[in-house]
Amino acid sequence: MASRPAELEEAARPARRSSGGSAPPLRRGSVGQRPLWVVYMALFWRLSAADSEFSILDEAQVLATQMRKLATEELGVVTMQRIFNSFVYTEKISNGESEVQQLAKKIREKFNRYLDVVNRNKHVVEASYTAHLTSPLTAIQDCCTIPPSMMEFDGNFNTNVSRTISCDRLSTTVNSRAFNPGRDLNSVLADNLKSNPGIKWQYFSSEEGIFTVFPAHKFRCKGNYEHRSRPVYVSTVRPQSKHIVVIVDHGASVTETQLQIAKDASQVILNSIDEHDKISVLTVADTVRTCSLDQCYKTFLSPATSETKRKMSTFVSNIKSSDSPTQHAAGFQKAFQLIRNTNNSTKLQANTDMVIIYLSAGITSRDSSEDGKKTTLRVINEENGFLNNSVMILTYALMNEGVTGLKELAFLRDLAEQNSAKYGVPDRTALPVIKGSMMVLNQLSNLETTVGRFYTNLPNHMVDEAVFSLPFSDEMGDGLIMTVSKPCYFGNLLLGIVGVDVNLAYILEDVTYYQDSLASYTFLIDNKGYTLMHPSLTRPYLLSEPPLHTDIIHYENIPKFELVRQNILSLPLGSQLITVPVNSSLSWHVNKLREIGKEAYNVSYAWKMVQDTSFILCIVVIQPEIPVRQLKNLNTVPSSKLLYHRLDLLGQPNACLHFKQLATLESPTVMLSAGSFSSPYEHLSQPETKRMVEHYTAYLSDNTRLIANPGLKFSVRNEVMATSHVTDEWMTQMEMSSLNSYIVRRYIATPNGVLRIYPGSLMDKAFDPTRRQWYLHAVANPGLITFTGPYLDVGGAGYVVTISHTVHSSSSQKSSGHSVAVMGIDFTLRYFYKVLMDLLPVCNQDEGNKIRCFIMEDRGYLVAHPTLIDPKGHAPVEQQHITHKEPLVANDILNHPNFVKKNLCNSFSDRTVQRFYKFNTSLTGDLTNLVHGSHCSKYRLTRIPGTNAFVGIVNETCDSLAFCACSMVDRLCLNCHRMEQNECECPCECPLEVNECTGNLTNAESRNPSCEVHQEPMTIIAVDPSLQDALPQCINTRCNQRMESRDCFGVLDCEWCMVDSDGKTHLDRSYCAPQKECFGGIVGAKSPYVDDMGAIGDEVIALNMIKSAPVGPVAGGIMGCIMVLVLAVYAYRHQIHRRSHQHMSPLAAQEMSVRMSNLENERDERDDDSHEDRGISKYEAVTLSLQVGKTMG
Repeated sequence: MASRPAELEEAARPARRSSGGSAPPLRRGSVGQRPLWVVYMALFWRLSAADSEFSILDEAQVLATQMRKLATEELGVVTMQRIFNSFVYTEKISNGESEVQQLAKKIREKFNRYLDVVNRNKHVVEASYTAHLTSPLTAIQDCCTIPPSMMEFDGNFNTNVSRTISCDRLSTTVNSRAFNPGRDLNSVLADNLKSNPGIKWQYFSSEEGIFTVFPAHKFRCKGNYEHRSRPVYVSTVRPQSKHIVVIVDHGASVTETQLQIAKDASQVILNSIDEHDKISVLTVADTVRTCSLDQCYKTFLSPATSETKRKMSTFVSNIKSSDSPTQHAAGFQKAFQLIRNTNNSTKLQANTDMVIIYLSAGITSRDSSEDGKKTTLRVINEENGFLNNSVMILTYALMNEGVTGLKELAFLRDLAEQNSAKYGVPDRTALPVIKGSMMVLNQLSNLETTVGRFYTNLPNHMVDEAVFSLPFSDEMGDGLIMTVSKPCYFGNLLLGIVGVDVNLAYILEDVTYYQDSLASYTFLIDNKGYTLMHPSLTRPYLLSEPPLHTDIIHYENIPKFELVRQNILSLPLGSQLITVPVNSSLSWHVNKLREIGKEAYNVSYAWKMVQDTSFILCIVVIQPEIPVRQLKNLNTVPSSKLLYHRLDLLGQPNACLHFKQLATLESPTVMLSAGSFSSPYEHLSQPETKRMVEHYTAYLSDNTRLIANPGLKFSVRNEVMATSHVTDEWMTQMEMSSLNSYIVRRYIATPNGVLRIYPGSLMDKAFDPTRRQWYLHAVANPGLITFTGPYLDVGGAGYVVTISHTVHSSSSQKSSGHSVAVMGIDFTLRYFYKVLMDLLPVCNQDEGNKIRCFIMEDRGYLVAHPTLIDPKGHAPVEQQHITHKEPLVANDILNHPNFVKKNLCNSFSDRTVQRFYKFNTSLTGDLTNLVHGSHCSKYRLTRIPGTNAFVGIVNETCDSLAFCACSMVDRLCLNCHRMEQNECECPCECPLEVNECTGNLTNAESRNPSCEVHQEPMTIIAVDPSLQDALPQCINTRCNQRMESRDCFGVLDCEWCMVDSDGKTHLDRSYCAPQKECFGGIVGAKSPYVDDMGAIGDEVIALNMIKSAPVGPVAGGIMGCIMVLVLAVYAYRHQIHRRSHQHMSPLAAQEMSVRMSNLENERDERDDDSHEDRGISKYEAVTLSLQVGKTMG
């Protein structure tokens, strides 16, 4: 490599005065000036010959040496492990039974605080009504007329509010003398808010139609507001479960106007019920139809979960008028059948109300009018008799443009009152019927006030108990909330309900951030088994939509858990131990194993019902018989400076910008994530002050143990002090390392969320290092150098690749369960391709890219590949898989038994089945072409020892054809009904088929484990624009002074600009410039970063969707010409696959017998909305990832 300019040598110093420069050459040899065809033929022979001097195993060892050097010298893994070896540990046996009682007590105390608030508000309302009888309380404070000057923005509510007054929204039915205690409530509600963290909205919703909310807020100002048809109100005043069948008449006698009224009324009913109720919607004309979006809807009622209501709502929206007369009897026959089937399949709860709601014009066929009516009443009489006359019927007459016949009204009234005797139908039982009511609807009807109040016909048992809702989105502010509510009475008169909305993140903080030991975790469910919080769910603080209602059995999908679940739901307190085979384990179990190598491990479940609530807490301990090691008290390193990450509060004199982050080179900074605090929600919801930061710093630096704990968990100080030992090594490397121009940052994180990072940087308080992929991947690969990425760095450094490594409590105990920290270092994406070119001469001798080298991690995602650095390939990009970029290699390695396995997991947050690859990191030896006929391309692939990564070399000497099935427009799999282990397809997803009526999965999908938690969104704190202009960059790599590509390639914030702004034309003279000038090597290319750097948003998502299209640069004309050939080859390969699979592999003596063809047996009948239809016909833009005469560059 040519010597660098003297000014670049000077630039290698890591101060703000500029840092940069190129690393010294890593190259072990050079290639002479030979014709390219000689190079191709020589490499082809070397890749093909078994006795060749060329060995990819040797090349992999060279790479492994370099990776160990990075981990040891640049990151300091060996030093930190030696330090952790020297610490003194205590050993603790986790006791789930005692821990669950303590944690349940904490959660109960929280709920009790809110129950106290609800009871206090209830008593004030009831007392105010007594006063109202003598001195009417009727003053209205309309929410929509409050002057803006009276309100200010409040972060807890995320909107403008007034914390001193309440305000009202009115229903259309409210009269001027209606009881309104709002002004009497103001002082009480304000006191509640001051003394109770986590409270959001408090309200009183009156039976007369006044909705009073505190704090005052401009809420729903368009039109009137009817809270009495909301699920919270309905479930509080009628807490009993309701089984409801809605029948919509769409026969020939129903006009379009009437049908629209019926459809709108059905939507109102759906919006008024919750998951404790069960629902079905039928349409009736000449035949009866049910919602086809779930097969179970044809047979049973379904719990009214958000997913069922969404599907039913879609069904209702698509109802069309029919030309056939209405068969009323058939509709009621089906409705009763659904109710009876549901009652027979599940244990009916006491006081369950069963209701049929009929929306109809009431017109029968002219030819058999009286017979039709009699038949309908006979069906009702007989069917209800089978159910002991326990079903009520409510009818709503659809008025025909202001005129409705008296006969039709009389018929609908007879249906509601079940007057079968009037039509000569004898009673089948002596039990009395429950008479319903008939109501007329027209275009002027307020459906929320009429149909939405259907429940007033049901018996009021006057249950004076608190009702706890499941999580839902806050329609007045943002985030997820739960409501605690109670009815208010004056004697037997229902006044309304009082409610308190509680921030879900606060209620669940003790469960979300539970970290008693590395061996345990916890989850919270309700008394039906619905999951509120589990380790595989995203933290509530970051959610805006509630998770889909999912039973805990789907998350804890291991043998014997079904019996555990039954005991959890039936016993208020208990524990149970089960033994789980390792091959059936869950990922979050494996990551907690302290003793490995056994065929099975023990799991302990301990649970307790949270008193006075409907929730159950469970603590799970993995291998409870094996102790967990915990640090004893440590002292801080005398030379170490503790600098908290809030540089904006501390006024750091040597602050600078590290790309888009406020930073400093003076010292690493310490960030304490929410899991480090005893009250995580309080930390997240309240602004940090300089005084608080000073308190943290004093406590964490105090070796005397005299300074009071400012609210941190007990073990946090030890973790801060333990990680301080890496500071000196990092600072030294920043001064001395030749790789500073390629390193973005170094960091170390601990299980309790302590993060130490260099350069010291200001972080967003919601950041949790333990939920990042680099942390989770390292814990899943203990003792290995673990690659993660590439991904777009939120701090502004562009695309980066992370290598991370676990630190253990002892060098001799390198299992996941003994991981006490994870260290990580971010490199620029191009650095690892530079390593390939420098260390593997064969990778750097071909300008035509017929010879391609790559590094991929153990899930098949590429870390280094020519297309990731090719400007014309729309690179660099994230989540590029080997099936996208090297379909020939991907097709072949799937035929190597025991090397790669396609896996499945169920993602309940978005109801998908994820298909992904897992490569065997125990591979010894190398892989080469297995399938005959690949004469144009040869490859070799082997593991990089000591890492989770593999290196591969591909040589193409002529055009070849290979493909993997991929969707170009989304992640949908091409065929969701079967998965062949050795058929190439990109990582993809299928809809998860959940039986909405039972919550069960199909047999095939029920065997899949639950997926790990999704990657959380990440943000940084926006730096004041004035500071951005005033502060220098921490590291100035002087891109404009780098005259050669090799001095620019992979350097921080630098791009080698090669392509003009049209994305096609090569520049006459390439040059080095900052990323913002030519991102990805294209002049003027739009940066994927959003201006002012908030969350990485839609712009980046759209960009990545474009960049990840697997077709590559194949022209449309070529695509059209070869598509028929491609499909023919695909069909041919499919037919001969089993025969070609018989080839032997150097990996094993026999074929791997992992085949998952027909995940579900081929179904004899397929519904219109089957996965296959959704996967092919509905998404026509499905493509194949092609490699046709591929040239890179």
